[in-house]
Amino acid sequence: MPSETWIDSGKIAAPGKVDQTLNWIKKNRETVIGSVVIALAAALFAVYFFIHLQSTRETAWKNLFIAQQTGYGGDLPKAAALLGEVETVYSNTTAAPYATLTKGDLLFADGKFKEAGEEYARLTARPASLAPFALYNLGKCREAQGDLTGAQVEYSAMLEKFPEHFLAPECHLSMARVQEISGAKDAAKATYEKIVLLYPDTSWAAQARERLTAGEQKAPPAKK
Repeated sequence: MPSETWIDSGKIAAPGKVDQTLNWIKKNRETVIGSVVIALAAALFAVYFFIHLQSTRETAWKNLFIAQQTGYGGDLPKAAALLGEVETVYSNTTAAPYATLTKGDLLFADGKFKEAGEEYARLTARPASLAPFALYNLGKCREAQGDLTGAQVEYSAMLEKFPEHFLAPECHLSMARVQEISGAKDAAKATYEKIVLLYPDTSWAAQARERLTAGEQKAPPAKK
């Protein structure tokens, strides 16, 4: 018959981790209960904060949409007030900078280029999603005010920082136009040629070719 020395080894088995944990909980019941209550409160607060934040964001974007529709409908003063509210009341939401961009667009459409430029300038250092629009539109404001040098500065900044943006070809074309108007014919020609090279088979390239052809026709015949 096999020995059963395992039944009485003369040693008391050490409690396992589960037993140790249960014993600790019994001895520190108040601490455990307090910790559980705090954890639950923190979880509830986190849920409330998330829901509140989500609600705030939705409200901000809803108000922005209403403001945009109001502005595009022709009521610019009311739209400006609504957009200002989005900027201030919901300044911590992603809708706020879009409200600023919309203010600039509405002011530009109303012919208030200086004021529009001031709005766009506030966004040039904002998230990359808005900065290209801000820089390009700021260039358009400068151009509309007759500040051709300032326009070229803004166009250059946009193209340098965001060369792959979908606005880049249009910005190149605007740059070439301003160069041409300011008398920098060679620079304008180089920019038009760059457009044809970078964006072949596009409407931008077609416009650039037209300007290049027009420039060649205006050029005096070479001396023999």
